[in-house]
Amino acid sequence: MRLHKVTECKDDNCPAVYVSDRGTAVVQGNPVETGTEGLTLGDGESAVELPPEVVLAAVEALQGVEK
Repeated sequence: MRLHKVTECKDDNCPAVYVSDRGTAVVQGNPVETGTEGLTLGDGESAVELPPEVVLAAVEALQGVEK
C-alpha cells in the first residue's frame, strides 16, 4: 500500500490523514483507550482521536480525489 498525506503537519509525529492507492483513508492520531464510554471496537480495530481541523482538512482534500 502507498500513502499520500493530505493534511498538513509540521513534523511526522502529529495527527494526520493519508489517502492510499486503494482509495481508502488512513488516519494517524492519539490512541483512544479501550473501555471509553460509547466506543465499541471489533477484533483488530483501533480508534484514534483527531482534532476537528485535521478532519476538515482531510474532507476537503478527499473531495478532490478521483474515484
